[in-house]
Amino acid sequence: MAPSRLSLFIAAPIVLVSVMALGLGVALQADRLDDTTRAIEESRLRFTLDDLRERFEARMALGLPLKALPDAAAALERELRRDPDIVFISVIDNAAAPVFGAGAGGTDPPALLRQAAARDWLLREPGFVTLGARLSQPDGVPAGTLLLRHATQRQAGAVAMVTRELTLATVCAVLLTTFCSVVGVDLLVRRMDGTLARMNAALGQPRSGDGAAPLVDNVNQAAASALHDLAAARDTLAPGAR
Repeated sequence: MAPSRLSLFIAAPIVLVSVMALGLGVALQADRLDDTTRAIEESRLRFTLDDLRERFEARMALGLPLKALPDAAAALERELRRDPDIVFISVIDNAAAPVFGAGAGGTDPPALLRQAAARDWLLREPGFVTLGARLSQPDGVPAGTLLLRHATQRQAGAVAMVTRELTLATVCAVLLTTFCSVVGVDLLVRRMDGTLARMNAALGQPRSGDGAAPLVDNVNQAAASALHDLAAARDTLAPGAR
C-alpha cells in the first residue's frame, strides 16, 4: 500500500536532516583522515632528515668538511631505495650548489627552497611535499641544507578510496533511513486514523463519508408522520361531512 501524502510530508524533514548530518559527517571524516595521514607521513620524513642530519653533523664535528663526508652519497641512496615515493634527496651548500644527491631533480633544487632561512622547514605543493633541514658546523655556523622531495599521490589515492567507501556507505544509510522513516511515519499516521475512527464511533458520530444517510432517514420519518396525521384528520372529519 502506497504511503499517504501526510506521511510523506512528515517524513521529508526527517530524511533531509539525516542526509545533511550524514553528508557532513563524511566530509569531516575525510578531511580529518587527510590531515592525519599527511601529518604522519610528514613526521616520518622529518625523522629521516633528522637522522641523516645527526650523522652528518657528528662527522663534521670530527673536523671533516661537508664535501668530504664519507658515505654521504651512499646514505642518500639508501633512503631513496627505502621509500619509492621519494623524488629526490640531496645536500646543498650555503650557496645552494649541490654537494650530494640521489633521485630525479636532486641536483637542481627550486629557487624558493634556496631562500629558506629556518633550520627546519616544509613546503607543500600539489602532489608533492618538500622538507629542508639545515646542517651546522660544531660552532653553529651553517654548513648546508638537506633537501627531501616526496610525492603524495599514493597518500591522496588512499584518502580518495576511503572517501569513496564512506560515500557509498552514506548513500546506503540514506536509502535505509528514508525507507524506515516513510514506513514508520505511515504506520503511525494510519494508527492515529484508526484511533480517531474508533473514538468517533464511540461518541456516536458518523464517518465523514456517511453524513447524508441520517438526513434521508429523518426526512422519511417526517413524511410518514405527516401522512399519518393527515389520514387521522380525514377520518375525524368524515362523519360531519356526511
